[in-house]
Amino acid sequence: MTTILRDHCPHLGEAQSPTLISEMCEECGVSSPTRICLSCGHIGCCDSTNGHATAHAKATDHPLIRSLPLSDHSFTWCYKCQAYLS
Repeated sequence: MTTILRDHCPHLGEAQSPTLISEMCEECGVSSPTRICLSCGHIGCCDSTNGHATAHAKATDHPLIRSLPLSDHSFTWCYKCQAYLS
């Protein structure tokens, strides 16, 4: 997978700071690994489980997710750039 500098992602300006209420997938209840949508705060599971984070991004056109739990090791992924942001 590709990694790009945060400054090179034109979608980063769309990111919000959504409030994290739960870390469980809103569709299937999986608790890990999950991702938070940086546009609306939706919590979805990753592609290695049921892919609800990706399905949400495709359905809503929300470009950015962050891996949970939030920490210094969390990654940010942009669906539109198809890249991790560093």
